[in-house]
Amino acid sequence: MEMRQLKYFVEISQRGSFSRAAKSLAIAQPALSRQIRLLEESLGAPLLYRNGRGVMMTAAGEIFLAYARDVLEKVERAERDIAALRGTPRGEVILGLPPSVSAVLLRRIIVALSERFPLIRLRVQEGFSGNVAEWLLAGKVDLAIIYEHHRPQSAQAERLLVEELPLVHSPSLVLPPVLTSVDLGAIPLVLPARPHGLRMVVEKRVAEHGGSLDVRFEMDSLLIMKELAIEGVAATILPVGAVTREVQEGRLAITPIVSPKITRVMALATASSRPLENTHRAVIRVIREVAGSPQGEAPAAT
Repeated sequence: MEMRQLKYFVEISQRGSFSRAAKSLAIAQPALSRQIRLLEESLGAPLLYRNGRGVMMTAAGEIFLAYARDVLEKVERAERDIAALRGTPRGEVILGLPPSVSAVLLRRIIVALSERFPLIRLRVQEGFSGNVAEWLLAGKVDLAIIYEHHRPQSAQAERLLVEELPLVHSPSLVLPPVLTSVDLGAIPLVLPARPHGLRMVVEKRVAEHGGSLDVRFEMDSLLIMKELAIEGVAATILPVGAVTREVQEGRLAITPIVSPKITRVMALATASSRPLENTHRAVIRVIREVAGSPQGEAPAAT
């Protein structure tokens, strides 16, 4: 049994046919078929069979597929760790984070990572902070940037930065220099639906100061929330970094909320049950540096 045979077998299972797998692997189909036949002979059982829809797994194939994937993953991990010892971290790291965090940090993380660790492949999965925390525990992401109140008990987390959340609105909206909870109650808002973390944080802080919100629209899309604010349909409450470009272009404006001051703590989380590899540690270093560095001049408040 050879390592390439495991790779070929897994590729066929993913592609669903010998021809597509051969094309993906850049080898001749007869050569691919021969290697699979040798693999089956070494195991003493057929792994695949053809039908009118392509290639299907036998019962033995289903069992062997899980082992093959596990072996290939462990070999790749070993290669990454050994390469990291030579000072060249490499391999794939899956990072989960909410869209609002992407708007603030992701571009700079990717730029810094590509400059310092070009052999690391970063795969990003976006979702609500609570969902990202669940992905981390389930092993669907390696690292997670989440909001601190979503930190699972079984995860390790460190603070990255504290975000202040101002009112984001059309420049045509005339407002006082700073806002209070009483002022917010008179402004039509678009916010995510409950139990989105942003909505819960904002409502909790305003209620603590005896205020209430006039939420006219519920949208779980950052893009649509910003578009409604640009059109003057409703204002919203977002981190400054999520709207920096629109403010600089004059399409949006921000006004600080001072009573109560609304903030969120952004944290970097890892699963306690899974040891960190050198490649993960390299990405963590970059994230820490990016989060701790100035994000450029913040847009001026109205």
